[in-house]
Amino acid sequence: MNLYPSADNSVNTAHRNQCAVPQFQSILSVRKYFIFIAAFLVILLVLHFSPLQQYWKQYLAFCEKVNAYGLLAPFIFMASTTLLVCLGVPRLLFCPVGGMLFGFFPGLLYGTTGTMLAYYIVFSFVKLVGKDFLIGRYPRLNRFTQLLERGGIPGVLLARQMPIHGMVVNLVLGLSPIKQKDFLIGTAIGLFPEAIPFTLVGTGMKQGSLEKSAVYIVIAVAILACIWLGLKIWMETKQRCRQT
Repeated sequence: MNLYPSADNSVNTAHRNQCAVPQFQSILSVRKYFIFIAAFLVILLVLHFSPLQQYWKQYLAFCEKVNAYGLLAPFIFMASTTLLVCLGVPRLLFCPVGGMLFGFFPGLLYGTTGTMLAYYIVFSFVKLVGKDFLIGRYPRLNRFTQLLERGGIPGVLLARQMPIHGMVVNLVLGLSPIKQKDFLIGTAIGLFPEAIPFTLVGTGMKQGSLEKSAVYIVIAVAILACIWLGLKIWMETKQRCRQT
Protein backbone atom coordinates (compact mmCIF):
# COMPACT_ATOMS: atom_id res chain seq x y z
CA MET A 1 0.00 0.00 0.00
CA ASN A 2 1.34 3.40 -0.99
CA LEU A 3 0.90 5.76 1.95
CA TYR A 4 2.20 8.78 0.05
CA PRO A 5 0.14 10.35 -2.74
CA SER A 6 1.83 10.58 -6.08
CA ALA A 7 2.50 13.86 -7.83
CA ASP A 8 -0.16 13.06 -10.43
CA ASN A 9 -2.76 12.52 -7.76
CA SER A 10 -1.81 15.81 -6.13
CA VAL A 11 -2.18 17.62 -9.43
CA ASN A 12 -5.56 16.01 -10.08
CA THR A 13 -6.73 16.90 -6.59
CA ALA A 14 -5.65 20.50 -7.04
CA HIS A 15 -7.42 20.66 -10.39
CA ARG A 16 -10.63 19.30 -8.88
CA ASN A 17 -10.43 21.81 -6.06
CA GLN A 18 -9.92 24.63 -8.53
CA CYS A 19 -12.97 23.63 -10.51
CA ALA A 20 -15.06 22.76 -7.50
CA VAL A 21 -18.26 24.68 -6.96
CA PRO A 22 -20.53 24.24 -3.96
CA GLN A 23 -23.34 21.88 -4.80
CA PHE A 24 -26.24 23.89 -3.50
CA GLN A 25 -29.31 22.31 -5.01
CA SER A 26 -31.27 25.47 -4.44
CA ILE A 27 -28.97 27.27 -6.87
CA LEU A 28 -30.73 25.33 -9.61
CA SER A 29 -34.13 25.96 -8.12
CA VAL A 30 -35.92 29.26 -8.30
CA ARG A 31 -39.01 27.63 -6.90
CA LYS A 32 -39.33 30.12 -4.07
CA TYR A 33 -39.29 33.00 -6.55
CA PHE A 34 -42.11 31.44 -8.54
CA ILE A 35 -44.01 30.99 -5.28
CA PHE A 36 -43.53 34.68 -4.47
CA ILE A 37 -44.79 35.72 -7.89
CA ALA A 38 -47.74 33.34 -7.59
CA ALA A 39 -48.53 34.93 -4.23
CA PHE A 40 -48.47 38.38 -5.84
CA LEU A 41 -50.85 37.09 -8.52
CA VAL A 42 -53.26 35.77 -5.89
CA ILE A 43 -53.09 39.09 -4.03
CA LEU A 44 -53.77 40.92 -7.27
CA LEU A 45 -56.84 38.79 -7.97
CA VAL A 46 -58.14 39.36 -4.45
CA LEU A 47 -57.64 43.11 -4.78
CA HIS A 48 -59.52 43.20 -8.08
CA PHE A 49 -62.45 40.97 -7.10
CA SER A 50 -63.11 41.82 -3.46
CA PRO A 51 -64.29 44.79 -1.39
CA LEU A 52 -60.61 45.63 -0.90
CA GLN A 53 -60.58 47.04 -4.42
CA GLN A 54 -61.49 50.54 -3.25
CA TYR A 55 -58.55 50.62 -0.83
CA TRP A 56 -56.26 49.32 -3.55
CA LYS A 57 -57.34 52.14 -5.85
CA GLN A 58 -56.55 54.64 -3.11
CA TYR A 59 -53.07 53.14 -2.75
CA LEU A 60 -52.50 53.33 -6.50
CA ALA A 61 -53.56 56.97 -6.43
CA PHE A 62 -51.00 57.54 -3.68
CA CYS A 63 -48.32 55.92 -5.84
CA GLU A 64 -49.11 58.35 -8.62
CA LYS A 65 -48.82 61.32 -6.25
CA VAL A 66 -45.40 60.23 -5.04
CA ASN A 67 -43.73 61.48 -8.21
CA ALA A 68 -45.06 64.97 -7.48
CA TYR A 69 -42.48 65.27 -4.69
CA GLY A 70 -39.65 65.39 -7.22
CA LEU A 71 -36.24 64.14 -6.13
CA LEU A 72 -37.32 63.91 -2.50
CA ALA A 73 -39.38 60.75 -3.07
CA PRO A 74 -36.54 58.68 -4.65
CA PHE A 75 -34.15 59.91 -1.96
CA ILE A 76 -36.49 58.83 0.85
CA PHE A 77 -37.10 55.48 -0.84
CA MET A 78 -33.38 54.76 -1.35
CA ALA A 79 -32.51 55.88 2.19
CA SER A 80 -35.28 53.71 3.64
CA THR A 81 -34.18 50.75 1.53
CA THR A 82 -30.58 51.18 2.66
CA LEU A 83 -31.52 51.38 6.33
CA LEU A 84 -33.95 48.45 6.32
CA VAL A 85 -31.66 46.18 4.28
CA CYS A 86 -28.85 46.95 6.74
CA LEU A 87 -31.22 45.83 9.50
CA GLY A 88 -31.77 42.51 7.72
CA VAL A 89 -35.01 43.07 5.78
CA PRO A 90 -34.91 41.01 2.53
CA ARG A 91 -34.04 43.31 -0.36
CA LEU A 92 -36.46 41.63 -2.77
CA LEU A 93 -39.37 43.13 -0.85
CA PHE A 94 -38.34 46.58 -2.06
CA CYS A 95 -38.28 45.60 -5.74
CA PRO A 96 -42.07 45.41 -6.23
CA VAL A 97 -42.53 48.45 -3.99
CA GLY A 98 -40.14 50.43 -6.20
CA GLY A 99 -41.96 49.24 -9.30
CA MET A 100 -45.32 50.34 -7.91
CA LEU A 101 -44.08 53.73 -6.74
CA PHE A 102 -41.86 54.82 -9.63
CA GLY A 103 -42.38 52.45 -12.55
CA PHE A 104 -40.02 49.80 -13.87
CA PHE A 105 -36.75 51.53 -14.80
CA PRO A 106 -36.72 54.17 -12.02
CA GLY A 107 -37.91 51.62 -9.46
CA LEU A 108 -35.22 49.16 -10.54
CA LEU A 109 -32.56 51.86 -10.32
CA TYR A 110 -33.64 53.24 -6.94
CA GLY A 111 -34.15 49.83 -5.33
CA THR A 112 -30.82 48.48 -6.57
CA THR A 113 -28.99 51.64 -5.51
CA GLY A 114 -30.41 51.45 -1.99
CA THR A 115 -29.49 47.79 -1.74
CA MET A 116 -25.98 48.42 -3.09
CA LEU A 117 -25.41 51.12 -0.47
CA ALA A 118 -26.56 48.80 2.32
CA TYR A 119 -24.38 45.94 1.10
CA TYR A 120 -21.36 48.20 0.71
CA ILE A 121 -21.80 49.58 4.24
CA VAL A 122 -21.80 46.05 5.68
CA PHE A 123 -18.88 44.99 3.46
CA SER A 124 -16.81 48.01 4.56
CA PHE A 125 -17.70 47.46 8.21
CA VAL A 126 -16.48 43.86 8.06
CA LYS A 127 -13.24 44.96 6.41
CA LEU A 128 -12.79 47.52 9.19
CA VAL A 129 -13.58 45.18 12.10
CA GLY A 130 -11.26 42.46 10.85
CA LYS A 131 -11.38 38.79 9.94
CA ASP A 132 -10.01 37.37 13.19
CA PHE A 133 -12.71 39.01 15.30
CA LEU A 134 -15.66 37.80 13.20
CA ILE A 135 -14.31 34.30 12.52
CA GLY A 136 -13.71 33.94 16.24
CA ARG A 137 -17.35 34.74 16.96
CA TYR A 138 -18.85 32.96 13.93
CA PRO A 139 -16.48 30.13 12.91
CA ARG A 140 -18.93 28.74 10.35
CA LEU A 141 -18.25 31.72 8.12
CA ASN A 142 -14.73 30.43 7.51
CA ARG A 143 -15.88 27.55 5.31
CA PHE A 144 -17.61 30.00 2.97
CA THR A 145 -14.64 32.34 2.76
CA GLN A 146 -12.46 29.43 1.65
CA LEU A 147 -14.56 29.23 -1.51
CA LEU A 148 -13.56 32.78 -2.41
CA GLU A 149 -9.81 32.63 -1.92
CA ARG A 150 -9.23 33.51 -5.58
CA GLY A 151 -11.45 36.57 -5.25
CA GLY A 152 -12.36 38.73 -8.21
CA ILE A 153 -15.70 39.48 -9.80
CA PRO A 154 -16.44 35.76 -10.49
CA GLY A 155 -16.06 35.10 -6.77
CA VAL A 156 -18.62 37.79 -5.96
CA LEU A 157 -21.03 36.42 -8.56
CA LEU A 158 -20.60 32.93 -7.09
CA ALA A 159 -21.30 34.22 -3.59
CA ARG A 160 -24.44 36.03 -4.77
CA GLN A 161 -25.87 32.72 -5.98
CA MET A 162 -25.51 31.05 -2.58
CA PRO A 163 -28.88 30.14 -1.03
CA ILE A 164 -28.23 32.15 2.12
CA HIS A 165 -29.32 35.56 3.36
CA GLY A 166 -27.78 38.48 1.49
CA MET A 167 -26.30 39.95 4.67
CA VAL A 168 -24.44 36.69 5.36
CA VAL A 169 -23.06 36.89 1.82
CA ASN A 170 -21.81 40.39 2.60
CA LEU A 171 -20.08 39.11 5.73
CA VAL A 172 -18.43 36.33 3.73
CA LEU A 173 -17.28 38.75 1.03
CA GLY A 174 -15.96 41.14 3.65
CA LEU A 175 -13.89 38.35 5.18
CA SER A 176 -12.49 37.29 1.81
CA PRO A 177 -9.70 38.94 -0.22
CA ILE A 178 -12.32 40.56 -2.48
CA LYS A 179 -11.41 44.13 -3.44
CA GLN A 180 -13.90 46.98 -3.25
CA LYS A 181 -14.05 47.43 -7.03
CA ASP A 182 -14.72 43.74 -7.61
CA PHE A 183 -17.33 43.76 -4.85
CA LEU A 184 -19.24 46.67 -6.36
CA ILE A 185 -19.14 45.37 -9.94
CA GLY A 186 -19.94 41.77 -9.01
CA THR A 187 -22.72 42.79 -6.65
CA ALA A 188 -24.33 45.08 -9.22
CA ILE A 189 -24.32 42.28 -11.79
CA GLY A 190 -25.53 39.75 -9.24
CA LEU A 191 -28.45 41.87 -8.02
CA PHE A 192 -30.10 42.61 -11.35
CA PRO A 193 -31.19 39.07 -12.38
CA GLU A 194 -33.52 38.84 -9.38
CA ALA A 195 -34.40 42.52 -9.14
CA ILE A 196 -35.66 42.77 -12.73
CA PRO A 197 -38.55 40.25 -12.51
CA PHE A 198 -39.67 41.40 -9.07
CA THR A 199 -39.67 45.05 -10.11
CA LEU A 200 -41.71 44.00 -13.13
CA VAL A 201 -44.24 42.39 -10.81
CA GLY A 202 -44.60 45.63 -8.86
CA THR A 203 -44.94 47.63 -12.06
CA GLY A 204 -47.59 45.21 -13.27
CA MET A 205 -49.61 45.47 -10.08
CA LYS A 206 -50.11 49.22 -10.56
CA GLN A 207 -51.58 48.83 -14.05
CA GLY A 208 -55.15 49.92 -14.57
CA SER A 209 -56.48 46.56 -15.75
CA LEU A 210 -56.00 42.96 -14.70
CA GLU A 211 -55.02 42.02 -18.26
CA LYS A 212 -52.11 44.48 -18.34
CA SER A 213 -50.98 43.35 -14.91
CA ALA A 214 -51.01 39.73 -16.06
CA VAL A 215 -48.74 40.59 -19.00
CA TYR A 216 -46.08 41.99 -16.67
CA ILE A 217 -46.29 38.94 -14.42
CA VAL A 218 -45.93 36.58 -17.39
CA ILE A 219 -42.82 38.48 -18.49
CA ALA A 220 -41.42 38.20 -14.96
CA VAL A 221 -41.99 34.43 -14.96
CA ALA A 222 -40.28 34.15 -18.35
CA ILE A 223 -37.24 36.03 -17.02
CA LEU A 224 -37.05 33.74 -14.00
CA ALA A 225 -37.20 30.73 -16.32
CA CYS A 226 -34.25 32.14 -18.29
CA ILE A 227 -32.33 32.64 -15.04
CA TRP A 228 -33.00 29.03 -14.04
CA LEU A 229 -31.85 27.79 -17.44
CA GLY A 230 -28.68 29.89 -17.30
CA LEU A 231 -27.81 28.60 -13.83
CA LYS A 232 -28.49 25.04 -14.91
CA ILE A 233 -26.13 25.34 -17.87
CA TRP A 234 -23.50 26.99 -15.67
CA MET A 235 -23.66 24.22 -13.04
CA GLU A 236 -23.50 21.49 -15.68
CA THR A 237 -20.40 23.14 -17.14
CA LYS A 238 -18.74 23.18 -13.72
CA GLN A 239 -19.75 19.55 -13.19
CA ARG A 240 -17.98 18.55 -16.39
CA CYS A 241 -14.96 20.58 -15.25
CA ARG A 242 -14.72 18.50 -12.08
CA GLN A 243 -14.97 15.24 -13.98
CA THR A 244 -12.05 16.03 -16.32
